[in-house]
Amino acid sequence: MSSQNKHFISLNDWSNQNLLALLDRADELKKLRYRSRKAEGKVLGLLFFNPSLRTKVSFEAAAIHLGAGSSIISPGSGSWTLETEFGAVMNGNKTEHLKEAIQVLSRYCDAIGVRAFSTLKDQDADYTERLMKSVAHYAEVPVINMESAMEHPCQAMADWMTIRELFGKNALPDKKLVLTWAPHPSPLPQAVPVSVLDMASRSGIQVTLACPPEMVPDTQFIDRFKQQCATYGNNLVIDHDQQSALTGADVVYAKSWASPIVYQNPLEEARLRKEKYQYWTLDADKMQYTNEAYFMHCLPVRRNVVVSDDVLDSPNARHIDEAENRLHVQKSILMQLWDLSL
Repeated sequence: MSSQNKHFISLNDWSNQNLLALLDRADELKKLRYRSRKAEGKVLGLLFFNPSLRTKVSFEAAAIHLGAGSSIISPGSGSWTLETEFGAVMNGNKTEHLKEAIQVLSRYCDAIGVRAFSTLKDQDADYTERLMKSVAHYAEVPVINMESAMEHPCQAMADWMTIRELFGKNALPDKKLVLTWAPHPSPLPQAVPVSVLDMASRSGIQVTLACPPEMVPDTQFIDRFKQQCATYGNNLVIDHDQQSALTGADVVYAKSWASPIVYQNPLEEARLRKEKYQYWTLDADKMQYTNEAYFMHCLPVRRNVVVSDDVLDSPNARHIDEAENRLHVQKSILMQLWDLSL
């Protein structure tokens, strides 16, 4: 496999051929329980503006399994607070600017992973991925998106690997994946649902987005995913009736996300999420409409809010396998960015 890509920031930066090659290698790495010293002496810098469990540990483990070291940077907690706005007058509580920090980290590290969630306040900054693009601009080494405002490509790759394990590489056109919205006490970014739809529309599986009408992601994203479905021979259906959407599903991916309304009217978004659509919690009764579907979720998950115990604890739940696959795909990504062979 070869790629001209320097970074792993967006699935859209990579051809399907190269993404599938990454997945094939991840399959092999998992099968072999791969360990090596091929990356000995390399350092993976991990810059976390937001909390993490799976992303942090899986990237640290991936580096160790390849013989590399890692360094965790948490601005404001053990390292300096970082200003991310350009042109800012830094006379407040921010100590260092992102521009200097990324340039310095590039001198110490052989790749930099960055996690920086959307604040759901500046729609233009979120939709254009302003922060992640700034990091890539100033970095002199590969940058890996560990979840940005609108994308979580490493999670999407683990999800893709999981559905291939469930159904086989060539059986996806005959299967139906449903991404269903779920309630949550807090407004959550759209990065995961956008990346699930991106992955699924590329994979060839039939895709249904089940959500209230106000929760549909912005047209600019939906239009791209519909075009990808047309390219890869599948379809994207949007259904505002959860029971109808779940009928005949082979895999159900539950996730909460904030309506785009949150940028203009956060109080109305909260009312919709907490009051009008609180009944969208996924439970065993709703799963009965499916084709004995497997269950997926990116984690962390709020039990009995997003999804009920009886679904999470059922034999068809695959969220733990999905989490494990983060390790294997990230190991594959690091090997590609560092030009390491098996």
